[in-house]
Amino acid sequence: MTTNHTLMKLFGMTAAGLTLVLNLASCQQQAKADNPYTDVTFDSTRMYSRLLIESRLQDFYTNKTQVGLNVFDANGNLVKQNAGGPSRLKFDYVVGLVTKAVIEAADYYQDSLFARPWFYSVQDYANTFASQVPVTGGSLDDLNASKMYSSLYDLTAEGAAFAQVADASTHQNSLVAMQRAVQGLADANRTYVIKPEVNQTAAGGWWHKKGYVDQMWLDGQYMGPALLAQLQQYGLHIADEGNDWALITRQFDITWHYLWDTDKQLLWHAFSADPTNSASSCWADPETGRSAEYWGRACGWYFLALVDVLEQMPTDQLYPPTQSSLQNYSTDCRTRLLQYLEELAAGLKARQDEATGCWYQLLAYDGSFSASKYQNKSYSTKYNYLEASASAIFIASYLKAIRLGLLPADEYLPVARKAYQGFVAEFVKQKTDGSYELINSCASAGLGGSNRRDGSAAYYLLGSDVTKITSYTEGKVLGAFILAAVEYERMQARLKEEASGISAVKRDKQSGDKDSRINLAGQPLPESYPIMLFELPGGGSR
Repeated sequence: MTTNHTLMKLFGMTAAGLTLVLNLASCQQQAKADNPYTDVTFDSTRMYSRLLIESRLQDFYTNKTQVGLNVFDANGNLVKQNAGGPSRLKFDYVVGLVTKAVIEAADYYQDSLFARPWFYSVQDYANTFASQVPVTGGSLDDLNASKMYSSLYDLTAEGAAFAQVADASTHQNSLVAMQRAVQGLADANRTYVIKPEVNQTAAGGWWHKKGYVDQMWLDGQYMGPALLAQLQQYGLHIADEGNDWALITRQFDITWHYLWDTDKQLLWHAFSADPTNSASSCWADPETGRSAEYWGRACGWYFLALVDVLEQMPTDQLYPPTQSSLQNYSTDCRTRLLQYLEELAAGLKARQDEATGCWYQLLAYDGSFSASKYQNKSYSTKYNYLEASASAIFIASYLKAIRLGLLPADEYLPVARKAYQGFVAEFVKQKTDGSYELINSCASAGLGGSNRRDGSAAYYLLGSDVTKITSYTEGKVLGAFILAAVEYERMQARLKEEASGISAVKRDKQSGDKDSRINLAGQPLPESYPIMLFELPGGGSR
C-alpha cells in the first residue's frame, strides 16, 4: 500500500489511474509470455538458409509429431540427438523434403566448412533408411522422400565434394535407394493406376495413394512424376523402351485437363476418375470429378513439379496430348509442360497479396473470407490467412524457373523478391534463445479418408487436420523455405558477380585454399579484389 501511495503521489495519479497502469503492465507481460517470438525485419545481408538450418535441423515437426535430424560437427562427431528421439524418425515425405533441401544447400555451399555438418546430418538419416525405400507404389508421398539420394550419390562419387569425408557405404546406399524408388514407381504404374475401363481420358494416371482409388491430386505430381524425371539421369526407367518422358508428361496432361480452371487461372486440388466410388463421393463433383477449391500448397507442389521436371526433360520428346482441352498445346513434351508452367505462373502472380507479397491458404479468397460451420458443426470463426508453406514453395518455384531460363526474369523476379522479403517479415520469428522458427503453416490437408473430408472452403479452415501452426516449425514449410532461401541466395550471388565483373569463382586445387578468380573477359582479378558476395551472420562470407 505504501508503494502504491508513493507512486500516486509521485505521478499525480488517482487510485483508478494507478490501477489502469498496473493492469496495462500486467497485460503486456502476459502478452510477452503468450508470444515468445520477436518479429524479424528482412535484411538482405543475412543468409536465411543457414539461420533456419542451424536453428531447426535438430528440432522440427511432421504435422504434429516432433522429430528432427541428428546434428554433427564439421569432423563428423555427433553433438546432438534429434529432438523427437530415434523411435519417431521414419522414412517420411516431410523429413525427406527437409533432407532434400538441406543436402541441396550443402551442395551449393560445399566449399564452406559450415555446410559439412549439414551433409553429415543428411547422410546419417539417408543411410539409416536406404533399405526401407518402398518398392511398392501404394503411396507417392512415401516415395518422394527418396529424392535426397540423387544429391548424396553425386556428392559422394569419386572426386566429388564430400567423397573424402563420407561414410564408405553412402555412395552405394544412395544407388540402392534410387533403384528401390524406381521399383516403387513401376509398381504404381502397374497397380495403382486409372484403368481405361474406368475413365479413358484419365487412363494411365497414378493414384495418389492406394486408399484414394482412381484419384489424382496436385500434390502427387511432385511426389511421383517429378521423382521419376530425376531418376532418368541415372539410367533408372520403368518403361520397357527406357524412355519415361511420355509417361511423365501424361501425368501432367491428365491433371491439367481436369484441374486447370481457365477462368480463375488456378488449379483445383484434385479429381476422381470415378467420382461416385466410396473413396471419392464425399468430395468429388459427380459430373466433373473435381474437388471444390484451390488450395495453396497443392498448387505449389504442382508448380515446383513442373520446374523440376523441365530441368531434366530433353527437347526432342514428342507425345501429342489425347485430352480434348489440350489440342491447342504443343505436341512436344517439354514445350507443352512449359506452357502449363507459364499459365500457372501468371495465375499465381495475380493472386499474390499486394501488401505482404505472400499467398493465402485458399487462393481464390483474401483475408476477409471466413468460415464458422463445417459438416453441420459450428466452430469459432476462422479467417483465411497468409500461409507460409505455399508461399515458400511459390518463391522457390519462381526463382528456380528464372534461374533455369524457364520464366522471364523481368516479369517474375519482382514477384519472387517481394514474396521472399515478405515471407521473412511475416513468418520468420526469433525466439528468446536466439534461434528461429517458421510459423503460420497448414499442418496437413487432404480429401476423403476416414473423416470424409469434403474439400469445401470451410474444410481448409476448420477441418481437424488442417491446423494453422503458430507455435513450432513444421517440416513442410522448413524444407520449402530452405529451397527458396538457397535459390534467393544463388540469385543474389549471381547478380553481384555480374555487377562486379566476376564470371567464376574457382578453387585452385594446386595452390591450397587460394581463390583463382577471373572476370567476364577471362582475365585474372587482382588479389585485392573483394570476393565476399554477402555477409554471413556473425561474420564470414560465401
